[in-house]
Amino acid sequence: MMSFIEILEEERVKIEKQIGEFFDQYLQSGMLKSQFVQQFYSDLKNYILNGGKRLRPISLVMTYKGFGGKKESIYEPAISVELLHNASLVHDDIIDHDLIRRGQPSFHAFYQQWFAKHVKESSEQSDFGLAMGILGGDLLIDLGQDAILNSDFDRKLEAVTYYLQSFKELINGVLFESYLQSRPLEKVTVNDYLDMITGKTAALFEKSLLIGQVLADKNERYRKELSDFSILLGQSFQIRDDILGVFGDAKKTGKSIEGDIREGKKTLLAIYGSKSSEMKVLYGKKDITSEEVEAVRQLLRDSGALEKTKGMALKLSERASEILGSIDLEQRSFLFFNELVKFVQERFI
Repeated sequence: MMSFIEILEEERVKIEKQIGEFFDQYLQSGMLKSQFVQQFYSDLKNYILNGGKRLRPISLVMTYKGFGGKKESIYEPAISVELLHNASLVHDDIIDHDLIRRGQPSFHAFYQQWFAKHVKESSEQSDFGLAMGILGGDLLIDLGQDAILNSDFDRKLEAVTYYLQSFKELINGVLFESYLQSRPLEKVTVNDYLDMITGKTAALFEKSLLIGQVLADKNERYRKELSDFSILLGQSFQIRDDILGVFGDAKKTGKSIEGDIREGKKTLLAIYGSKSSEMKVLYGKKDITSEEVEAVRQLLRDSGALEKTKGMALKLSERASEILGSIDLEQRSFLFFNELVKFVQERFI
C-alpha cells in the first residue's frame, strides 16, 4: 500500500499534467487570435503551475475512486476546483493588496510589472494590473466550468451545479470577511469567524468531495457525512493557515508573516487575543513597526490565544476524523483522507 505522501505526489503529477494539457488546448487551437491574449492564457497557466498542494482536485479524485469510480478521465473535471481556487487567490490578492503569492509576484502585480516594462512606467500600470487580475480571475472561473462540461461524464451537469454552489458560497464568505474587516475586533465573534471561513475556504473543499462522489456514485451514499467531514476539515485547515500567517516561516509559505497583523485580519487568533488592551491598540495599526508586530506575536503567546486557537483546530479535525470512520470508502481513498486529517493536525509552525 502506498503511503499518503506517495499518493499525494502521484496524484499531484497527474493533476498538473492535466492542467498543462487543458491550457494547451486553448493555446494550440487557433481560437486565441491575439498574441497578447495567447500570452495571457500562458501566464495564467504558469501562475497556477507555480505552486500549490492540489489538495482540492486530489480530494475530488480520491472521493471518486473511493466510491468505485474507474475512469482515468476523472482528472479532466477534477482540475475545475483548482482553477476556481486559483481564481479566488487572484481576486483575494487584489482585495488584500498582496503583491506576493507563493514567493512570486501575485497575478495583478505581475501585470503591473509587465506594463511598466512593455508600455511605460506610470500611474497607469497599477490600473492595468488590477484590470488583468480581475479578468484573469473571472476567466479561471469560466474555464473551471469548461473543464467539467467538456468531460465525458453522464452527471456533469450535477457536478457543475455543485461547482456553482461553491462559487456562490465562496463569494458570500469573502463578502462577510470584508464586512468583518470593518468591525472593531472585540465585536467579532468566534461564530462570525467560523461562518466566514466555511464560505471562504471549507465550501470549495466540501464541493470537491461532492463532485467526486456524484460522478462515481449514482446513489450518493454518505452525502451528509462527506459534507460534514469536509467542512470540519476545511475549517481546521484555515485556522492552521491563519496560525502560519503569523507564526510560520515566510520562506516556506511564500508570503509575509506580518501581513495579517498589519492589516488587522479578523482571524481566530486575533479574536481570542482581543481582550488585551495593548492588542487593541497595535493590531492593524497604521504604520506598525516590525518591533510592534513582534510584540503582537508575544501577546498572542502570553494571552493563551495561540494555544486556544490550536486547540480549536485540533477539535474540529478530530470531529472530522470521527465522521470519516463512518464512511464506506475503498481502502486507498480511506487511507488518503485519514492521513490528510493527520496532515492538517500537524500543520503547525
